[in-house]
Amino acid sequence: MENTMTPKPQVFEDLLYELFALPFSRTAEIKAVEQKIMAELQKHPADICGLISLMFACIMQGNRSKAKELAYKIWEIGGTLPPFFELVYTENLLSLGLIDMATILLKPRFEHLRENVEDFYSVLAKFSVMTGNIGLLKRLEAFPNASEGDELLFEFATLYEEANCQAQFKDIQKLVLEHSADYLCAYEYNLYDDRDFAEVEIIIYVNFDDISCLKMQSNIENKIEAYWRSTGKERLYNLSVIVRNIKQHESWIEEDEEA
Repeated sequence: MENTMTPKPQVFEDLLYELFALPFSRTAEIKAVEQKIMAELQKHPADICGLISLMFACIMQGNRSKAKELAYKIWEIGGTLPPFFELVYTENLLSLGLIDMATILLKPRFEHLRENVEDFYSVLAKFSVMTGNIGLLKRLEAFPNASEGDELLFEFATLYEEANCQAQFKDIQKLVLEHSADYLCAYEYNLYDDRDFAEVEIIIYVNFDDISCLKMQSNIENKIEAYWRSTGKERLYNLSVIVRNIKQHESWIEEDEEA
């Protein structure tokens, strides 16, 4: 279905940057920006840029059901998105574990990687990690200008490649999503080399209390341990998973950082 309403991308981009500067714990301020978004959507109810902005605000508040409803509504409306909003929408889809939908959007970006890597690097890298695709990570490594700062991620990929454990990385990431996707509000990863080798820490954000987060984290860790035993291979101890409440998510950008 075509989007026939007059788009207001700059208004919604500005509101998104207000959200990007907020830690997810500042719920009152997030709600205030959400109200501004909804006021604009009253004038342009089918504006997909506005709906994407609202979707992000819902994710920040741990309102997974509403965010998922918006994901499908935006998909049905369709139309061509400005690159910035396509990036945010894809990020939102990954946050909700809607991998199939994200795959459809990212497939042409990977097929024409040279033309797209600068604008879409962040979601291309996250998608590659979430799906455990070493091959895609190695392709991204070929663009150092876009991937600057992610050297440890590529070192991590090389470790799995040299250990002939590419399939294990893919299987483990599939396992993590199988046990979190129904509750996922955001997915992030950190890179470390504290032990003189590259490590990836996956952070699963859900809208659970701390005790439930710990139970979920323990369950995933037990599944990973059992998986490694089933492979007959020696486990690589450079991938870990942490489960946190969505309110512990940091802001996307520093408040004094210019948009």
